[in-house]
Amino acid sequence: MFKWLFVLLIFWFLYLIREVFPPFIVGGIIAYLLLPLVNQVSSTFKIRPGLAVAIIYIGALALIIGASAWFGGSILEQFSALAAQRKDIITSLIKQISDSFQWQLDVEKTAEELTASLEQNIGSPEEIVHLGGLLSKSLLSVLVCVVSSIYLLIDSRSVGQFCLRFLPEEQHEAVKKLSSQVNVMLSKYVRGQLFLVLLMSGVAYGILHFWLNIKYALPIAILSGFLEIIPVLGPFFAITIATIVGVSQQGVNVAIFIILGYWVARLVEDYLVVPRFIGHAVELHPLAIIFAVLCGEVMAGALGMLIAIPVAATIKEVLDFYYPPPGKEGYMAYIKPKSEHTKPEQAKSNQDE
Repeated sequence: MFKWLFVLLIFWFLYLIREVFPPFIVGGIIAYLLLPLVNQVSSTFKIRPGLAVAIIYIGALALIIGASAWFGGSILEQFSALAAQRKDIITSLIKQISDSFQWQLDVEKTAEELTASLEQNIGSPEEIVHLGGLLSKSLLSVLVCVVSSIYLLIDSRSVGQFCLRFLPEEQHEAVKKLSSQVNVMLSKYVRGQLFLVLLMSGVAYGILHFWLNIKYALPIAILSGFLEIIPVLGPFFAITIATIVGVSQQGVNVAIFIILGYWVARLVEDYLVVPRFIGHAVELHPLAIIFAVLCGEVMAGALGMLIAIPVAATIKEVLDFYYPPPGKEGYMAYIKPKSEHTKPEQAKSNQDE
């Protein structure tokens, strides 16, 4: 009775402080992504993990500063210009549609109402574009994120051993096997997503800039690549954004070419690139993916949408391990009898008795 009451109190306390978790979650994701690189650097150069972490973070900081100095100004300028002209883009979009279909619309009034509605539902673009302002306002969260990722990288083995302390010894082998399976699945998923972000950004930039000569092609392409992380809904948002900007500049006819280009890119990605070069790391039903993404958005906003699929895939992996389908080894195959964990001294004393 007291045990379950204590568990409920812990969950209630965690719910009350739920706003504290996002920096630690992001820090954990960063640590998970960098852990293979840390292990490789540590083993290759025969140095301690702490020194390997320091080298990687200093190198990453130098790379970020160099990339920001070289490309950051241009990209941020285009994002800012695109956000600043949002009303002009919407006005031009409505005018193009009205002229094409011969609708009698009050363009200015409709544009103002649509702009206000969008800002009310998804926020002002300035809140998304001006990353410097956001980071300065949440500097403590950024600091917590970086520090937590460093500690998790340095103490990764200790964290695993600490978690095993709360489990019976005969279950250690099964838990290690499960964590290994989850690690393989998540590593494959993360690598695939990073590759698809780069691929889709490049393809979208080629379509919008070199083929259709659309202004602000670079920020739209980068946004299209990152929206690739969100399954089902992300590609739809990417096509919508590109189509709105394209139609506002070149008329309704360009929408066909944008949709066709993005659709062909998705077909090539789904039926050629993913099966041949990446593989399907996450075996979830499309309805389960949509449900997970929507639940993630309700529970944790944009961050929840990003981590919804890995979390859902991990839950599926755990369920398949404890309740395996026919022909697949599960939890019971890795459970050792308690007698195998008996210490030699204890076994010897039992024999003497």
